Amino acid sequence: MNKFFKFLYPTLILAAICLIVSLALSSTNAVTEKKIEKINAKKTEKAMSRVLEAKSYTEKTLKKDGSEITYYEAADDGEVKGYIFITGANGYGGEVRVMTAVLSDNSVKAVEILDVSNETPGLGQNAKNEKFYTQFSGLSGEITVVKSGANSENGEINAITGATITSRAVTASVNEALSLYDEIKANGGGQ
Repeated sequence: MNKFFKFLYPTLILAAICLIVSLALSSTNAVTEKKIEKINAKKTEKAMSRVLEAKSYTEKTLKKDGSEITYYEAADDGEVKGYIFITGANGYGGEVRVMTAVLSDNSVKAVEILDVSNETPGLGQNAKNEKFYTQFSGLSGEITVVKSGANSENGEINAITGATITSRAVTASVNEALSLYDEIKANGGGQ
């Protein structure tokens, strides 16, 4: 019996430690969850004000292909200024997340790169450089990526040197936002 107890005792101690740590982690999560949600909501609102300044941002949903897509309606004193979409596409190292503001004439007001952290440093992560993402402003319709010599009148943007895949992912995200705006407009939304 003594050998059995020597074997069981460390197992019970380890199980007790695991239980205590699990309870501590879940308690910490319960305490901080609402604070984290508030911080994330504040970050999202700041980003929205950078792409399309408005007095209010109303969260809305659009049903498309059996799923609900969240977007935001930007308004001043009840007058809709445009719509903000958070979309993503696969880049070189993972998902690229983009916030796009679309005006009522179906043109891009502004773009903010939310996440390119999985892209190659010094290449794909350069999507966060203003020189790249400001190319989208004013464009509408299907936007395409070219390696150099882009003509904005043809809906083209220049790819980031050495990061064509990331450039295409950002462009796909912006094109998705424009497509979602078309859906909203077709369903009686938009202006």
